Amino acid sequence: MTDILSIINSGNGNIRLEVTGEDLLHFSNQLIRKTKEEMATVAKNSRTETYLTKEEVKQLCGVCDTTLWHWNKRDYLKPVKIGSKLRYRLSDIKKLLGEQSH
Repeated sequence: MTDILSIINSGNGNIRLEVTGEDLLHFSNQLIRKTKEEMATVAKNSRTETYLTKEEVKQLCGVCDTTLWHWNKRDYLKPVKIGSKLRYRLSDIKKLLGEQSH
């Protein structure tokens, strides 16, 4: 039996499947397991990551609000939303400062 997930991941355009209840149960368990793994990775990364406020980033990088806005629009430095607040990853700042010093 070929599992549904591998058929979907193969990228074939038009497919028609006949599945049993057992196939659907196996497929849903695969999705749940994969989601749990991805969530664990995200949770682990967020525990080890330090987040900075806009003011901290401006001071650290020596830039103004307008520069941060431009960096965001050009995907140069994107903030992340944590709850209702925007924060910047310290790891992204370090990469940015490393690139600027070359």
